[in-house]
Amino acid sequence: MPPGIGNGDATIRPSNVPAQQLPIAIAPAVNGQPRAQDVAPSSMAFTCVTCTRRKVKCDKTGPPCSTCRKTRLHCHYEAPPPRKRKRRPTDDIHERLEHYEGLLRQHGILDQADDPSPVENAAAKIPSPSDSTPSNPPNAITFAGESTGNRTGRLLAGRGKSRYIDSTLWRNLEELDPYSDDDEEGQTHEQSQPGTSHHFRPSTDPLTASMFGSGAPAQSLLDLHPTYDAAMRFWRVYLSHVEPLTKLFHVPTATATVQRAAANPSQASKAIECLLFAIYHFAAVAMTDEECQVSLGQDRAVLQSRYHAAVTHAFMNVAFLRTTDIIVVQAFVMFLLSVRNKYDPHTFWVMTGVGVRLAQRIGLHRDGESLGLKPFDVQMRRRLFWQLLPLDGIAAQLSGTGIALAPDAWDTKQPLNFDDTDLHPDMADTPPERVGATDMLFCLLRCEMGKFYQKIKPFSGDWGRMWELGDPAAIREVEAMIGEMESNFETNYMRYCDPVTPIHFLALLLGRGAPQNARLRLRLARVRACDDVDEVELQELWRLAMRMFDYDISAQTNPDLKKFSWHLQAILQWDCLIWVLNSLRHGSRAVLGPHEAQEAWTRIERMYTCHPQFLAPGRALHAAVRKLTLRAWEGQPGEWRGGGEMEFMGRLRVRLGKKGEGSAGGGGAEGGERAVVAQATDYSWSPQEVVGGAPVASAGLPAGSGADPLANAAGFDFGGDCNADQIDWTFWNTLIGESEGIAWR
Repeated sequence: MPPGIGNGDATIRPSNVPAQQLPIAIAPAVNGQPRAQDVAPSSMAFTCVTCTRRKVKCDKTGPPCSTCRKTRLHCHYEAPPPRKRKRRPTDDIHERLEHYEGLLRQHGILDQADDPSPVENAAAKIPSPSDSTPSNPPNAITFAGESTGNRTGRLLAGRGKSRYIDSTLWRNLEELDPYSDDDEEGQTHEQSQPGTSHHFRPSTDPLTASMFGSGAPAQSLLDLHPTYDAAMRFWRVYLSHVEPLTKLFHVPTATATVQRAAANPSQASKAIECLLFAIYHFAAVAMTDEECQVSLGQDRAVLQSRYHAAVTHAFMNVAFLRTTDIIVVQAFVMFLLSVRNKYDPHTFWVMTGVGVRLAQRIGLHRDGESLGLKPFDVQMRRRLFWQLLPLDGIAAQLSGTGIALAPDAWDTKQPLNFDDTDLHPDMADTPPERVGATDMLFCLLRCEMGKFYQKIKPFSGDWGRMWELGDPAAIREVEAMIGEMESNFETNYMRYCDPVTPIHFLALLLGRGAPQNARLRLRLARVRACDDVDEVELQELWRLAMRMFDYDISAQTNPDLKKFSWHLQAILQWDCLIWVLNSLRHGSRAVLGPHEAQEAWTRIERMYTCHPQFLAPGRALHAAVRKLTLRAWEGQPGEWRGGGEMEFMGRLRVRLGKKGEGSAGGGGAEGGERAVVAQATDYSWSPQEVVGGAPVASAGLPAGSGADPLANAAGFDFGGDCNADQIDWTFWNTLIGESEGIAWR
């Protein structure tokens, strides 16, 4: 019989019942008479397990209890577990705080100080001068990003914002709230809450008002947001047409942000609203007319005009000139990329300068690793800065000032070779850098070219002068640097490219063309500076120029690269084209004979087809090139013309005759220096409307020419950020002067 089950004559104590809680067994009766204390059975303090499980009443006697005795069930008692001590709220908070501080110290985010102040927790210090390496000797070739030097600045980060301070005044006030000025200045203009309508209003920032116009009629920005489906189509176009060339975003996190904001734009912050409208505008710029009609059912010009107005007013709403939000800076850089061919060079140079100042204010010009930032933030800040850097350099060259961000004013390293899937906002350590082609392929090639132009800067101030002085050591060193760049491209990038992938094919053209472009620029400087260039060297230079034409034509005619035409159309091979046309016109020794001349004219005709802006009105440089093309055709030796006049020559004559570009008077170099009203050929709005109705003028190179003419002979943006070779204004004035009779508009 199981223990504990019986008639009560004897009871065996269950092993699982505490001794102090079991009743004492009933002693045998004396002379058959029960003892007094045996009459009332003892009672337990808790019910038995069986009754508890069956949910029946238990008299807490025994064991067994009366219920279990009647039902002949096994009865045993178990004391309930002790009640847990209730935690005090303060104990829980202290333990959690200690846990989180331990995690921060483990990952190097929180200093090991016993009682750090809030500002010290948020500020990442740059290494002190005593810890820095000795400065480079004066003659050493260095470029920004390799050494931080002696820095005293601090990055104040927090609340999703950052601010870089390198000022004695602000360092002395660092115990104050670093964001008080941002939160308090203009407070009366920042009272609208998420969900309220944003209205167009004059900006309190003078530069904002001057750049984007003031006194715009009150209108809700919410009315300009597209539907969610249209917003997602814009986003997909951006990811396909723009993002591979810029890599401003971490696509997984950006996609979630765009989806959330587009689904409920009334709840989006002003910074996110700037980003949305910048994306919509850039997508409209990147699409063709047919794509806009098929995908969105609207004219491209209408979409561009609408979202240009929306994004500029969004910048005014967020008071972007005072911003410390990296999202606003991202949106502004996107805006600059999308309008770089629509503003006149002087206005665009000022705008890129504003972008540089915003970047400096949030510390983008200092590398994130030295500031102690998280690996994810380090990479995203590098990507953004290395997109802004070439824009400022190109704008400086086109405006004629040549003044861009000085190489010793920044030390931000180029971004690493990662796919977006390798990065995550919460990552604690930088993963190993990939070897091979990644999402960053095209951007890294441009970064490498920028570093190359930094290295040759000591030699490239005046390459023609270098040839005139006959400095063979400097020339050999430049040639060696070009060879080193070519080898670097081939070893680290080109060998991993798959020509079937559009962005890889574009990278191949870029990697092949960049070294050739550098050699072309170096040798053209010799042709212009020296009279003793032999025939063999001229013919080699001619073959190199034809190769550059082929690179450009390949990029422009490849249907898979059509989605990148917003970038490709911005780049023209001015230097190469001008030299070839002059060589044909004067029957140069560089041209071997009629066959080579006819091949060159075939390529030139295709260039005119690929770049329809050559025949567009309103551009001074285009008018001069048209005139030079016609003169080269008419002035070349007769046997070079082949079977008669080419078809595009008829269009040139029509353009010259119809618009009076060939009429006499008012020409010459002085005419080329007159104000030229820049008109966009594919926008429904003009740059005059963009800058608030004020007429815009361009000197030197006309508006919309796209990039540094001496740095883009392969049809791409070749290191414009660091192009130190100044534009040969005498050469261009000679060209314009030969266009006697151009009616400048």
